[in-house]
Formats: sequence, C-alpha cells, structure tokens
Amino acid sequence: MFDQSDLDERRDTSKISGINIKDFGAIGDGVHDDYKAIQTACDYAIKHPAIVIIPVGNYLISHPVVLQNVVNGQYQFFTIHIRGILPNKSASNEYASRITCGFKSGFGIGIQMGRGIIIENITILGQYTFPNTINIKNIATTKFDNWNNGSVTDKRYAPYAGIVIDPFCDSNTIALKDGYDGLRSFYRPMRGNGGSSGVDIKQCSIRQFMVGVALTPNPQTANDEMINLLDDNIESVRVAIAVGQDQSKEIHIDRFKCWASTHTILDGLTYGQRIGGGSVMIHGMNIAGTVNQLFYLHTDRFPLSAINVYSESIFRIGTVGRGAGANFINFQIDFISEPGIPAPDYIISGTANFYGGCLRYYDGSLTHRMNLVNTQVMLRDLTLNNFPITTGLYGRPQNIYPVPVLENVAMYYKRSWKDTLIRLSYVPTINVDRKTWTSSFNGTVPGKVGDYVLGAGRGCYDQGLQNAGCPTIQIGRITSINGDVVNMDDVGINVYPETRYDAVYISVLK
Repeated sequence: MFDQSDLDERRDTSKISGINIKDFGAIGDGVHDDYKAIQTACDYAIKHPAIVIIPVGNYLISHPVVLQNVVNGQYQFFTIHIRGILPNKSASNEYASRITCGFKSGFGIGIQMGRGIIIENITILGQYTFPNTINIKNIATTKFDNWNNGSVTDKRYAPYAGIVIDPFCDSNTIALKDGYDGLRSFYRPMRGNGGSSGVDIKQCSIRQFMVGVALTPNPQTANDEMINLLDDNIESVRVAIAVGQDQSKEIHIDRFKCWASTHTILDGLTYGQRIGGGSVMIHGMNIAGTVNQLFYLHTDRFPLSAINVYSESIFRIGTVGRGAGANFINFQIDFISEPGIPAPDYIISGTANFYGGCLRYYDGSLTHRMNLVNTQVMLRDLTLNNFPITTGLYGRPQNIYPVPVLENVAMYYKRSWKDTLIRLSYVPTINVDRKTWTSSFNGTVPGKVGDYVLGAGRGCYDQGLQNAGCPTIQIGRITSINGDVVNMDDVGINVYPETRYDAVYISVLK
C-alpha cells in the first residue's frame, strides 16, 4: 500500500529513467519558447546515450529540432530514443506530449543519418490550417496543387513536414539552394549518399503540415531503409507520408490512422527525386476522414503491398503505377457517394491485384456503377456492391485499353449482370452543372432511368485532376427522361460540355 504522496512521486516524470527536457529548461505551457531546451537535451543524449523524456505539456518551438551527430565537421551515424509519457495516436490534449511548431517552413523534427532511432508518444502540430476548408463537397474538386495555398513554405526538396528523415545532403547540390529556410548552418559534408535506417515512429500524432512524414526529400540521398510507422495518426495534411526516392526499401506502415481532411495518404511522386515510392508494406489502415486518394506513386522497381486497409469517405484509391504492381489483401473501401459531388474518372490507375475484401458505394443504390476503366487489375474472391464499368470507349469498335479481370467476384445485390453498350446515332450537346454535378442533353435514347451515358472523348476537361487518360468519360446516370430531355446525376469529374466527343454510348444494365 502507498499513500497519495507515494503515487504522486511515481507519477513524477523526472523519476523515469532518462533525461527530462524540463531539466534543460523546458516549460511546456505553449507560450514560452522551448526550442533551445529540447534541442540541447537531444544533443546531449546523442553524445551521452539516454532516453529523452518529454512530459505531458505543450512545448512551443521557434525552430526545427535537428537530430544529427557531427564529428570533425562531417555527419556520423547516431542513435537516439525520444519518448513522451502516454500514447499520442488518439490522446486528448491533456494527455499529450505536444510539440507545437511556431513557424511555417521547415520541419518539426529532422533526423539526419540516424540508426536505430525511436520517436514515440509525441504529438507534432504545425501551422497549416488549409485542410480545415476541405469537406465532402470539395474534396474531389480541389486540385492537389491548390492545397498549397501559400500559407506555409513548401518546396520539392524542402517540404513543410512534421518529421523529415534525411532532410540534408551535400551542400553543393540543389538542396542548399532549395533548402529549409534558416537551416543552412546544418548542412555538412557527406560520405557517400547512404541514409538513415531502423527508424521507428510509434504512437505519434502529426497534424497541420503539408507532409506528415517525409523520407529523403533531398535529391541525393539513397537507401533510406527499414523505416517503421507504427500506430500513428497523421491527418489535416496534404500528404500523410511522402517517399522521396525508390531506394527506400522495407517501409512498414502498420495500424495507421487518418480521420481528418487529407489529399493523399502515400505519395512517391511529388517530393525529392519523384521516382516512385520505394518498397512499402502496409498492414492495417483506418481512413475515416475526407480523403481524395490513398496512393500516388509508381511501382516500377518495387511492388506496393497492403493488407487489411479500411477506408470510408474516400474519393478514389489512386495511382499505383506500373511494372512491379501492387497487391491488396482484404481491402475494404467505402467510396464517397453523396448527391452534389462528382464521380471519379477512375477509381484506381495502374497494375494491381485485389484478394478478398469489398469495394462499394455505401448508398444502397442498385444502379450506382463503379468506374474500373483503363486498369490492369485482377479482382479475386471479393465482393463488389456496385456493378463495374470496365470498357474503354475511345478507339472503339476495338478496345485498346486494359480491362479488369474478375474471378469469383460476388455482387452484393445481384449475382449476375449483363452490360450492353449502345452507340447513339448522334453526338448530343451536353449541358453540365458543376455546382450540383448534374448533366442533361436533348435527344432520344435507347435506355431507361438508372442506365449510364458514357462518352468517348479526345482528352480530359481538367488534366490537373487526372493523370491516367480518360478512355471513358462518365457523362452521367439517367435520373429522368422528360420528352426528349435526358437528365443525369453521378457526373464524372472530367466530363466536358458541348459536343467534343467522338461518340456517346448508353450502358444498359440488365
């Protein structure tokens, strides 16, 4: 038995083995600048190995914290363990060990050539608030580039990020010219171009940055390997995880959470060398915020592997590229399906295999279709709630685009279906309302309410929202036929008005 004073003593974080940032002068009230205290504590722990303890509190910092080991003017490998008191993945503010970045460029924590790094139980909060303007109505139509609204400084080689692994490289490269403002003094000569490895980021929450975690955004470093994001929450960002080069091998993302507006979860084509996405292995994701896409990467050299991904309120799966492809097991996706929003012009682009799980529009509609055109996709042993659109129209009567393969695919509402394409004898003038995402045209059609009107187009209305071509334009789903006026909803985001189509088809579903 122990009394209250005993309990208070055991709760005293200064008694935990390691060095406490408060012993270095940190206050943690969200007002005083704690940068010097945290940086000094980390520098000390790198030279005198010990765990750096960050007690519960709000630690305002005026500059990025850089974890590095410089010996005789050159970077050397090092190890450090930074730890908050309680898990921060889903913690309320009063339980969080929070670092609040009071600046709008750079990063919260930078790791330069680390080995065996552990950062756990930490919240890192930035100043990027643009995601607060994103909602279910505009997540599909807000271009990726427009997420950079100028409120923070974000560059290809210097993203505004919560954590950056290997931000710096040889000072003679472009990274110095396009580098982190105010951090030029941290550049040191490098021996070779190897990067960090064995980095664990666990039970952390990262919010309000352009990028949550960025791996090797500089243009030189290669071989960032064995990077583990475990039980983390990253949200209210443009990109949750950015991989800057394709030599990032064995990147594990396990039990990941994103519950607030984010454009892309995993990106390999925007920052750093922009050459792919590395070898990424995902085991568990829970995506429940308003998200545009899960992936924007190329799989030319290494495949993407993802198991047990659950996502709702998402616009599309995204781009997984070519070559090595992607493998998805037990993928459960609920796509956005509210009135007044556009339909995706593609759900997934690239080469992928799906085994098990369910893809669906969660609205109970028997006529809602799922656009799987122009995908080299194998769908096996899973459930689709919605009948797919699979045929690329541009170039018909011969289809020159890949068609998904379905094996042992169960339809939630109906076991079998027949999709017949009927070409109209004319190309109608399409009227599009981009506020309500409805469309209409005048003419007679050999279809009925619930059938889809599809177009073979010569381009896309908005190339900024589409990177994979538009072999089939989703003009809309017929909602009513009044005389010779055909009204539609579920209009594709890349539908364009007037008569710029080679042909228009009715997809009659039976």
